[in-house]
Amino acid sequence: MPAPLPTAAELANRVAELGRAPVVDELALRRIAADAKRIASTDGANARVVLGRVAALQWNIVELKRQYELAISMNDSATSRRDYAMSLFLVGEAGSAYKMAHDAWRRAADNPAVIEQLVVAAVHDARFRQAKTFCDRWSKLVPTKNLPLGEVVEGLAKAVGENLFSEDGARDVLRTADAIRRDARIRPNGVAIVPSVEEPGSFLYQYRLIASPAVAADLNETLALRWAESRKCMADPGLKFLPMFIGTVADGTLVRSGDLDRFARHQLPAVEDQRQADVPH
Repeated sequence: MPAPLPTAAELANRVAELGRAPVVDELALRRIAADAKRIASTDGANARVVLGRVAALQWNIVELKRQYELAISMNDSATSRRDYAMSLFLVGEAGSAYKMAHDAWRRAADNPAVIEQLVVAAVHDARFRQAKTFCDRWSKLVPTKNLPLGEVVEGLAKAVGENLFSEDGARDVLRTADAIRRDARIRPNGVAIVPSVEEPGSFLYQYRLIASPAVAADLNETLALRWAESRKCMADPGLKFLPMFIGTVADGTLVRSGDLDRFARHQLPAVEDQRQADVPH
């Protein structure tokens, strides 16, 4: 008897595992894509989401968008849009990722998981005051838990309100960083936003990359040069919002820092089957 076909959720989780590896296994990706196409006739929307994730790891942005748009046309759920947002961030499309996360929230305004993703997307696109609004909404829905990003978002929003730096300037430099990473086709391994202890209102945005420290250093040099050329970025005389790349691959092994993991992270996670995932928490 032939082996049973994997479910879309199983395939999506396999893609997530590959996305966390130092080097993506292209052959494994192709096998997952082949299995996704085999289940497309019975689970079309979820199969398209899997194919969209595969395209993200292959840096095929056109195909990524095509597959997710097909998934949405079949099942316009908050979950499919939330997943779309995460894949867009993976390939350095933070602005589009925020828009898609916001669209997901409009379809599931009281779903804590959707709101949490929207907060993450808002922070990555330097929409700190909006992120604070959604943190407050999340806290009302889940009063017994603390949102991991809540404290740092409050500090970011306060700093913007006190004119320590502007969202426009922060957004410009973050999109510049995304463009540099996208051009180099380097995947993210998370983000850590570290408030300064000695200088309140200052933040270090550590953009963790699945790359060596040497590669990250080269990208930092490129970022510094482009940053210096940006009027929006340099309009902040105090330079209270500083981005930098951190390489997390040493000797071919992905390094995970416990200290950084205390802060905000964004990774491509495992996902639930869409037919169950939109049930309110």
